[in-house]
Amino acid sequence: MRRITNPKHPNVHQVGTDVLYEGELHRITDVGGSYFQLVRLRDGYGKNVRIREVNGK
Repeated sequence: MRRITNPKHPNVHQVGTDVLYEGELHRITDVGGSYFQLVRLRDGYGKNVRIREVNGK
């Protein structure tokens, strides 16, 4: 997977990983600022979600 984000972002290592969010599997496709771009694997729906909501910190 090609990274679009600046490699200096502290969460760039998580791009391309699958996470369980709202009970469904999503893939992190991009990161910027305090948001992840998540794409739902079931149907390809994308949305921006705060990093804290995904990582639980």
